[in-house]
Amino acid sequence: MKVQVAHWLPLIFFLLVSGTPRVAGSWRSEYSRQDPDPKTRWGNQLPDMLVAYYRHHGVHSLMLVVCHTDIADFRLWKLWQHFNLNNFYVQVSTESSLRDLQHVDALDEHKDAPPPKSFHANNSTHWETSFLLPALPYKMGILLLEFSSECALNLLRWSAASEHNYFTTNRFWLLLTEDPGDIDLLEDPEIFIPPDSELRVLHYENVGNFSCSLIDLYKVAAWKPLKRTLVGHNIRNSRHVIHALQHFGSAITYRQDLEGIVFNSAIVIAFPDLFTNIEDLSLRHIDTISKVNHRLMLELANRLNMSYNTYQTVNYGWRQPNGSFDGLMGRFQRYELDLAQLAIFMRLDRIALVDFVAETYRVRAGIMFRQPPLSAVANIFAMPFENDVWVSILMLLIITTVVLVLELFFSPHNHDMSYMDTLNFVWGAMCQQGFYVEVRNRSARIIVFTTFVAALFLFTSFSANIVALLQSPSDAIQSLSDLGQSPLEIGVQDTQYNKIYFTESTDPVTKNLYHKKIASKGENIYMRPLLGMEKMRTGLFAYQVELQAGYQIVSDTFSEPEKCGLMELEPFQLPMLAIPTRKNFPYKELIRRQLRWQREVSLVNREERKWIPQKPKCEGGVGGFVSIGITECRYALGIFGCGAAVSFVLFLFEFIFRHFKQVYRIIKGYREVQR
Repeated sequence: MKVQVAHWLPLIFFLLVSGTPRVAGSWRSEYSRQDPDPKTRWGNQLPDMLVAYYRHHGVHSLMLVVCHTDIADFRLWKLWQHFNLNNFYVQVSTESSLRDLQHVDALDEHKDAPPPKSFHANNSTHWETSFLLPALPYKMGILLLEFSSECALNLLRWSAASEHNYFTTNRFWLLLTEDPGDIDLLEDPEIFIPPDSELRVLHYENVGNFSCSLIDLYKVAAWKPLKRTLVGHNIRNSRHVIHALQHFGSAITYRQDLEGIVFNSAIVIAFPDLFTNIEDLSLRHIDTISKVNHRLMLELANRLNMSYNTYQTVNYGWRQPNGSFDGLMGRFQRYELDLAQLAIFMRLDRIALVDFVAETYRVRAGIMFRQPPLSAVANIFAMPFENDVWVSILMLLIITTVVLVLELFFSPHNHDMSYMDTLNFVWGAMCQQGFYVEVRNRSARIIVFTTFVAALFLFTSFSANIVALLQSPSDAIQSLSDLGQSPLEIGVQDTQYNKIYFTESTDPVTKNLYHKKIASKGENIYMRPLLGMEKMRTGLFAYQVELQAGYQIVSDTFSEPEKCGLMELEPFQLPMLAIPTRKNFPYKELIRRQLRWQREVSLVNREERKWIPQKPKCEGGVGGFVSIGITECRYALGIFGCGAAVSFVLFLFEFIFRHFKQVYRIIKGYREVQR
């Protein structure tokens, strides 16, 4: 888009009539005189109608274009004064200013993808003008007086050119004429008034009582005939204008029949080796983005009575080192497409090439993993009981030992056990072991019986809890930082945007995770979803995947217990998906409204439920067979190893102590021999 800097003339009316400079005082003095031709007298009716028309559309900035130099000065002054008194900001352009190109600053906003030019100057009926409108975030009115001149028709051809496309929904064009036959001039195929436009002709009559007719105009396509709709007839004042516009409603609602015209479109099939059919629900996790948007675009074509000439590509399109784009975006950059039959990510580098008309869905790409077993990150043998229970067990051991020692000390009977045997008895009872010594008196037997019963209850509770803990997942990984410090390996779905968004991320945690566990592994870390999800199911593995595809594989291949403990972390937020169209596409507002309508009536939600899998629920609990490995038994093996080491050390001490004298004599005799 080109931006004009200096050709908008200030509100000084000595430029309104080319070659006839005037000052404001002369305008006022001339306006105070009577119009010599009563047939061209406007009075206050027409200015009031124009003010009412633009106020109804919420316009506060107005451009007055005067191509006829024979329009009476007093009429122009009256228009300007009326708009000024009603708080309109008015810019004025005349035929001479439109031809003045020396003060035009051509700032190209489409330098990444300049549109093809359709306006070709020939210096007779077509010539370059200074009428260059920037992209406006606000509404603007354009009032063109007497559009039958060559200057006005050239301006309309210039505005309709594909590189300009000034007939948009936020630019309200109003063409004034006294001759209804002037409308036939707009049948010119180079003056394409698209369905997205807001262009109307106000035909007024000064013969007798002043009255107007307001006609809405548009074309389905440049080669199609002009379509005319009468908005209001016999309009005499501003109230008639408001009534006619309210009764007419929105112009675009009358333009939903595109009469079967064909648009060039494209669809992306990223996995052609796995793709079967666009309606195949059995493989809905393959090219989900294309499938879920396909039905929306078909409904759009049905509603607007249009069709697609569809191209297939395997890539959504990313910027290359030389500045060009590949895939789908490359076709848009070369203006080979009008729109896409699917939604793509809204990125800043793509906004320079396309216009996004409506959002459809959100894709979430997260790192899926199963929480590691509790036995892998904690000592499950210390977890069955709370601390107060362990303290109580220790007190039970001490009290039982003391009571049994007192029994042995004060008992009138002789026992075969020593005082140290009481420790072996108590520890063996707690471990559900028998006792090798027979006690004879009843009091000692009661102690042994109660100790074994209490140990049985404790051992049963401990064993039952250990079984549950062996099958329970942990909650050790709650953030990307935890994942980076965990023993889990990471794989990434083999898609282009994963490689790009990981490298573009500015989050320090994500960058650290990428450099530590992804970039260092090379290209082998990128894999298809079926392989990555299988590795995640069978081992300590995390897989970065489109969550919708991951959910489908989980539902198809994971058992019910394996669905429990599934976690997901998002290393980056993906942009919304939106339907792209080429720049200056004259039907984008029509398409936008239809897609918004589909969301309002829940067609978008229906397709989302149909094509996008939801997260599987954990319904099977933690049941099922679980194999016990070295990891789960490492603490028990550690205790056994420590016991064996202590036993061996004590054995050495006992051996040395028992044979100390003999060893001493050997060493002493050896020394005497040396002397």
